[in-house]
Amino acid sequence: MNIIEERTIALAGIFQSCAIVQSLARHGASDAAEEATLVQSISILDAVSTSAIYGGVSGVNSGLSYLSKGILTTTAPDQLELIRYVTQILSLQRSLYADQARFSEFASEVERLSSYSQDQINHACSDIYQSYVSPLRPQIIVQGEEQFLQQENIPERIRTLLLAAVRSAVLWQQKGGGRFRLIWERTRMQNAAKVMLQDSHLH
Repeated sequence: MNIIEERTIALAGIFQSCAIVQSLARHGASDAAEEATLVQSISILDAVSTSAIYGGVSGVNSGLSYLSKGILTTTAPDQLELIRYVTQILSLQRSLYADQARFSEFASEVERLSSYSQDQINHACSDIYQSYVSPLRPQIIVQGEEQFLQQENIPERIRTLLLAAVRSAVLWQQKGGGRFRLIWERTRMQNAAKVMLQDSHLH
């Protein structure tokens, strides 16, 4: 797997996490398998490959689908909101990483997540997000329907998915991703996403 493909997978992870946030806020529902894959990705810190963090390339198929359809050059209002979430996540992750002492504490908390049960994981992830990411700027304001945003478990799931997006953003940075790569490499990443989607549908 080449570095462009690795960056594309990491970026697909961010898009997929933010798309689920959007879906939960607007419709109170998400694709359960995709959500589970992303929640799991938060605590996978020593995977053998970039794709293994998501249980294989197919784990980020819907994120790859956004990229393959050219979301980085879109003007559709729905997708612009999604891009806003993604760019804010990238900015928040850079801010978090810039304060090394804080980032070390954050990383230690994330490492502990593997000891939590399935029932506790959203609550634990939500707490980490509130402690380490919420105080940073720009604060992400999630747009959606009040009837869903006020449900007991949805805000917690949204914060968990935003944490999953930050996890993918850390991966994006580790693979040399940056704000200029979104512009310089968007066509290469779009093409890489198309190829990986085709391959994952063949297997």
